Amino acid sequence: MEHATLADADALMAEVDALLEQAAATDARVDALLDGWTPRPATALRRLQRTARHTARLSALVERQQAALAAQLDAMERDA
Repeated sequence: MEHATLADADALMAEVDALLEQAAATDARVDALLDGWTPRPATALRRLQRTARHTARLSALVERQQAALAAQLDAMERDA
């Protein structure tokens, strides 16, 4: 039966340390990717909601202007 030497243990620990560093780097990369990705859908949704509200306000404004123009045309036709 072979016995592990101190050099073997040191080599094994160095390999484990390297694997842990790689895992930490991968975790950091995944976190960075998720951090960069997660806000975008929320931001896009907020922009879409603002756009929808703005569109609704503009539509209401156009409808009021059309009603005012129709009233002016009706008044002009009565006076003619």
